[in-house]
Amino acid sequence: MSDNNINNDSYLALDDVVKGKSDWRQYRSLLLPNGITCVVVNDKESKTTAMAVTVGVGASFDPKELSGLAHFTEHMCFLGSEAYPGENEYKQYLSRHGGRSNASTSMSHTTYHFEIVAKHADHAVDIFSNFFVSPLFTQDGTSRELNAVDSENSKNLTNDGRRRLQILKALADPLHHYSKFSTGNAQTLSGAADSLNITGSKNVNRNITDTSQGKIKTREALLAFHRQHYRPNNMTVVIVGPQTLDTLQEWVAPRFATIADRDEKPRDSMTDIEKLIDDAASDAPKDSFGEATPAYNPAFKPELQGGSWPVLLTTLPLRSVRKLILNFPLPSVRSIPDKSPFHLICHLLGHEGPGSPFAILQDANLLDSLSAGQRLSAADQSLLQITMSLTLKGERNWESVAAAIFYYCRIICKTATMAHQEISTVEMKSHTRSHYEKLCKTWEEVCVRNTMNFQHTSPGQVYSFAPNLASSIRMNGTKMALSAGSLLNEGKDSLPLDELLDFASRLIPENCIVERCSEAAWDNVINVSSEDKSKNSPFGLKKEKWYGIEYHLSHINRSVLTEWNGDQIKDVASPCQDEGFALHMDKMHLPSANPYIPCNLNLCSDLPKEATLGPRIEKNIHPPELLVSDDAYGRLWHRLDDRYCLPKAHLNFMIRNTAAEHIWDETTKSWIFDSDASMRSAMITSIFTDALAQETYDASLAGLHFSLSKSSSGFSLHCWGYSHHLTKFATNLLERFLVPQDKNFEATKATAPFLQENYVQSNKDRVVRYLASYLLSNRADEHASYYTNLLLSSRGNGIDGSLAAAKSISLDSLREHHMNVISHKSTKLECFLTGNVSRKDATTFFSRACELMSSARNQFGKTCEENKEVKTNLSNSWIPGPLERKLFRGEDICLHFQSKNLEEQNGAVRMTFQSSIPGYKGELLSTPASLERTASMRLIAHILKEPLFNRLRTKQQLGYIVNSHYDISFSAAEYEQRQAAIGPSYSAIFPVESIIVNVLSRKLCPQDVMQRIDDFLISFRETLGEMPESEIQSHSNALHEKLLKPPQNLSTEANRHFNTICRFGPEALDRNLSPNALPWNNSQKLAFAIQSLKRDDLLNTWDNVVAGKARSRAVCCIYGNSFPLKQKIVGRNKYLPPFLFPRNVTLLQTTKDLFSKRKELNAFGDVAVKREFSITKRMSDFIRRGDLKSNVALGLFGGGIILLVAKAQRERKLSR
Repeated sequence: MSDNNINNDSYLALDDVVKGKSDWRQYRSLLLPNGITCVVVNDKESKTTAMAVTVGVGASFDPKELSGLAHFTEHMCFLGSEAYPGENEYKQYLSRHGGRSNASTSMSHTTYHFEIVAKHADHAVDIFSNFFVSPLFTQDGTSRELNAVDSENSKNLTNDGRRRLQILKALADPLHHYSKFSTGNAQTLSGAADSLNITGSKNVNRNITDTSQGKIKTREALLAFHRQHYRPNNMTVVIVGPQTLDTLQEWVAPRFATIADRDEKPRDSMTDIEKLIDDAASDAPKDSFGEATPAYNPAFKPELQGGSWPVLLTTLPLRSVRKLILNFPLPSVRSIPDKSPFHLICHLLGHEGPGSPFAILQDANLLDSLSAGQRLSAADQSLLQITMSLTLKGERNWESVAAAIFYYCRIICKTATMAHQEISTVEMKSHTRSHYEKLCKTWEEVCVRNTMNFQHTSPGQVYSFAPNLASSIRMNGTKMALSAGSLLNEGKDSLPLDELLDFASRLIPENCIVERCSEAAWDNVINVSSEDKSKNSPFGLKKEKWYGIEYHLSHINRSVLTEWNGDQIKDVASPCQDEGFALHMDKMHLPSANPYIPCNLNLCSDLPKEATLGPRIEKNIHPPELLVSDDAYGRLWHRLDDRYCLPKAHLNFMIRNTAAEHIWDETTKSWIFDSDASMRSAMITSIFTDALAQETYDASLAGLHFSLSKSSSGFSLHCWGYSHHLTKFATNLLERFLVPQDKNFEATKATAPFLQENYVQSNKDRVVRYLASYLLSNRADEHASYYTNLLLSSRGNGIDGSLAAAKSISLDSLREHHMNVISHKSTKLECFLTGNVSRKDATTFFSRACELMSSARNQFGKTCEENKEVKTNLSNSWIPGPLERKLFRGEDICLHFQSKNLEEQNGAVRMTFQSSIPGYKGELLSTPASLERTASMRLIAHILKEPLFNRLRTKQQLGYIVNSHYDISFSAAEYEQRQAAIGPSYSAIFPVESIIVNVLSRKLCPQDVMQRIDDFLISFRETLGEMPESEIQSHSNALHEKLLKPPQNLSTEANRHFNTICRFGPEALDRNLSPNALPWNNSQKLAFAIQSLKRDDLLNTWDNVVAGKARSRAVCCIYGNSFPLKQKIVGRNKYLPPFLFPRNVTLLQTTKDLFSKRKELNAFGDVAVKREFSITKRMSDFIRRGDLKSNVALGLFGGGIILLVAKAQRERKLSR
């Protein structure tokens, strides 16, 4: 029991939470007198307080007649209480004080949570707790929130994952709780009379409807459901914050202790609706910690599909994919998280190293990816799912792919069987127990990895941590809430062999539902199938009830089944349909020992002693140090971590290169963007990842990861994880990427071994299919984002241009492009190492990287001597940056497009209000005007979010997705403008700021939604003008606190520093400024600027950016099936917003119109760079001289200069 001080004797102390070595938090667990489990957590490093409540009721408890009732109850709980009756009081308070909230409903439980700036948490806890003490559940709120649930459901209808989930539920036993429709919709929750004849319902004859309307009494059912399930002993409460444990307990325990348990009604005194709720509760298994483990009760049974398996399920995706999925029903492992055979089975089946099914199938060009894991984990059942993405050849030979998996499953089962026999034979000596020893070593490795990760992982953000902890406590109890599944007390001698053998014996075709998900598979069964198509047959073409999507169920051919069950290798190694092809399944074996598991977890000897004693998150973050600045190769930055006390590191490596996305045009003597070059660069990074999958899989298992990506400036390699092998791992990757390995390179022109025909074809196929189905499968709001970006930030010709570029890819074109890029002598390296890595190791790595770059240049350069284009390019050192076009002031651009997704019912409106002033990027690099504009826009976005949601979502019920946010992107001057203005050495870019409003709706036509948004924006101007300064100050204080929140994990810190290096390094250092001139921490300056803002500052920015006559706005309207775009929009009355000033409106309804308009818009940097260059040059001279006169001049100029900053991703949101 806990020895923590608990002030009230009526609270029973529970077991302490077991935590990892890197967890600085303190925990206290207690049981309230009414049965609520409560855990309070002190996080001294957090600037916010988060709270969560998990209730042990989910969709499994829904009556069939009221599908979605648990989810609907979740929605309703937020709409006021007796103590706080205002429906919006909670969200308004959170918004004003930097907070946010959410909730989720699973099959077994419902979780509510919020986060708020710490000093305002007490009142938030009071509002939040009253939702569970005395919720209102008003009739008006009930009616409106039905629409919200219906909108949420409509959002999911075009999601392939959701669609396949509903089909899987359709195959389940209709009497099983898993078959229930968890989301619900307006029909199911209002109990429309024609929906009550539901398979598996026990209550269709009861008096549960309002006979005047033929509907179930929804509010009465809601109240009955809440009364039945929202009981104290069914609740877990968690609060996490910087307050002391005593303070947190004082906030939570007395408030939740007032929730009184309700006596259970006798059955004969229940209403029909209460009986309905009570009966449905018996469907769901008991799954709280300490409950007896329910009997195995699978939702999927062979008798439901004619009495025998396997069966073949065929589904048609919206997005072009080729998936093969094997589903195996298995017993539950909820009660044995550290003895679960899933740890071993998923490790073995999902392995990608040599000898694995993945390796054999990838080498045969049948497979792109493979994963194995629990699709379903309930108290009474599990579902193992093996998911494979197939190549075109794999699609044709899917039976052989499945055969390989079944064959490997038999290897696992045979090994477990032999191991069991070995330990059962008393006289067998230990050295002859080869199968048992092999499994023990593999299990030990899994245990070591899991334990290592648990002990050496920093705590996550409190907003996600609180709900995760609350949910885990319900299943695992307080003691193992964090450690369950980490195998802390397991090792070589604790192999769960009996459980492994039991599970492995079930991995057979006769216990499997096989799913093919692809257009080709669908065409095959529809055109060829001869299955029984009678209504009562489980086979043939079927339609899922709630989404209305079709699926097909059929038998597996006997000859195929014989192949899958073959005991001899020759039975499953026969040639596939492609001539000359055979699977080499005799090469399959269990994985070998992992060489990447770190042997040394010590901290760097360069650290001072105090930095090795434990995490010091409160410590100030010193900026990285510039160790090397080499004109020939680039720069090395380094920061030895002294905050997290972890044996981990991050290595970021940017290869700045013009040729990655551009080609030299001899006619114009300039670099121009080239879609083919961009696509080839992207394809090279994808192929590299695929080609090294087998080789690097052990590293990923051991916590050592990498990613290679392409950006507008070149290629980025990111390696992260345990520091022991990090630099060696990164060096090997660079060598594989840069240096040709073929001794006959000059003859073969094989620039790198990873560029092989099979990888080229599989990646090309995947990209072509993705692009071809992109607009056919995405939601309307994603269409709106696509067309907006096509106008403002894209250099290419959209999907069509990218598709043409992808189709033109060949092995030769990729080899030539790779050679041209690597041989480019203007290439510069930007390298940053941080974490548990010494200066010496960082320098050694960078030296080796430069050697590899030099070697690659020399070898490729010989081949490139005859290439005139490349030779010409070498004389031009321009390194491009991202692009954002500047909208004309005083113009509204309105785009109108019909969604190409035939299943999309919703329409969407996306508004972009672009600031004409470049955003703030640091004290030395921006003007006071930029600082004020950025501060004002961020604060306006913070204030705007909640009232917009309240008006358009809560009250008007336009749709489930209604949001607004501050957005920042970046733009550089294009080559021609920059060369003309300032010459080739200038390297700066501009931040471009916008306020975005986004609505997804099927209630109104997009034009009418646009009008509703504009009506709100007009009224918000009045609201802002009348808002008390105290309320504005509350918002500014909250945003101030959030901006000053330091990073709490090494990954976040590393990414921030490397982004600063890439964006600001060239600008500052090319001008001989000190590395300290880089804005390592803009947040502090911005935070104090936000606090100083007054109402007039906000109104001035609002009138310039959102409402004034000179504003710049782009609006994209996407039309779904509910309100299709029937004809061209003519005239302007329908869309002119009723603002005070007349403005120009440009209507665009075709991509041709869009591209034509795009040519009129300059890059944001093109305009500014000419205007600012003379100021920039003078200011940089002042900074370099650094004398008193210069500093005075600097102050007169306003403490900064407008330069240009590099681009982040277009949709990146800053919410620190």
